[in-house]
Amino acid sequence: MKRARSVWEMMAETTMLLMLVFLHLCSAGKRDFTQLSRQEVLDILLVNSTYNARISPDYEQDHATKVAVQIHVLSIDTINEQSMDYSLNIYLRQRWVDPRLQFINHSRTEWLELDTRLMKKVWVPDTFFRNEKKGAFHDVTVPNRLMHLYRNGTIYYSMRLSVTLSCHMGLQKYPLDSQKCPILIASYGYTMENIVYGWISQNPIDFNEHMELPQFTIQEVLLSDCTKTYKETGSFSCVQADFLLQRDIGFYLIQVYIPSVLIVILSWVSFWLNVEAIPARISLGVLTVLTMTTQSTGARSSLPRVSYVKAIDVWMSTCLFFVFASLLEFAYINVLARRRFPYDCLGGTSLRGNNAEEGQALHAGNAGVAKDSVVSAPLASRLYGKSGARFVDKIARYAFPGTFIAFNLAYWLIYTFVEF
Repeated sequence: MKRARSVWEMMAETTMLLMLVFLHLCSAGKRDFTQLSRQEVLDILLVNSTYNARISPDYEQDHATKVAVQIHVLSIDTINEQSMDYSLNIYLRQRWVDPRLQFINHSRTEWLELDTRLMKKVWVPDTFFRNEKKGAFHDVTVPNRLMHLYRNGTIYYSMRLSVTLSCHMGLQKYPLDSQKCPILIASYGYTMENIVYGWISQNPIDFNEHMELPQFTIQEVLLSDCTKTYKETGSFSCVQADFLLQRDIGFYLIQVYIPSVLIVILSWVSFWLNVEAIPARISLGVLTVLTMTTQSTGARSSLPRVSYVKAIDVWMSTCLFFVFASLLEFAYINVLARRRFPYDCLGGTSLRGNNAEEGQALHAGNAGVAKDSVVSAPLASRLYGKSGARFVDKIARYAFPGTFIAFNLAYWLIYTFVEF
């Protein structure tokens, strides 16, 4: 009898234990948290529980866990054309619902703040940046992470990151260009059967109000979906944000365009110098050519070696052509000034012959021909000697500036309004 009673007691204890286990496995929202402290709630949810942080919230369900993403941009540090990337300092914020962590009937607080050591006991999505080159967490003085646990099981997770992301740039209009730099956020290990990403409904991309970029202005942010399917592993959810960046032209006006215009104008000073001022004109021409070459090399030093022609290449090449053309103009008039006109225009005499008889024959020739020669000789003589050189200089004084102004109009209109 005593033995039978002990067996009965063991069965009763086993039944009670099974009931306790069953109640413990029930959802956290059905538990009574009314009179519990915050610490006791956390102990029940995470410490003394069967909660498994290695399994996603809806792993056993027929639907995926929806993760809402938001990015707060603290700063955009560098935008590097040569390496085709840009660096950001951001807060990456994620929000999802884990029904296993509900404490709905706890009226003492709206949410619970979790310590960084306790965050390891909570499941978090394996988020990564698809176009990342390098990145780092901030852990001074402590790991810069934040996690809030709400009554209905919603988890708000924020972390501070510094990332360098790739950005393919088209530099055909550089430095009058605009770039579109993306940021792609996806799950590395979970397919769309377990995790689906989406942008948060309000302010998905937020910027620090004091943020300034030295060379760019953020025009717009475009949001899109970048979900990709791989044959071997399946479909992985992904969200994308594109930063539309317009390059500011102020720096390049001061450092490139205005100095190059002044150098071209300086090369035109030689047109007002005397034809016989050979040392001055040579020095001016060579100096402007060398200066233009040096400036062109400096302007292109920070750019990648792309195979197409950029706007800065067109500008520098044209300016170099103008200063080189002014040097060639001096070489031409120097040769022209040494030439002698074959007519002796003094007194209206006719063309010199190779010998006296030829001269007499020409002199005794048709009077009309002689008359035409006398009239046309002064006009033709302007193309020879110093007078011809001065005449070419006068033409260059108007031709060079006019051509350069026409080039400027075409350049700024094309690279400002035409899309490449």
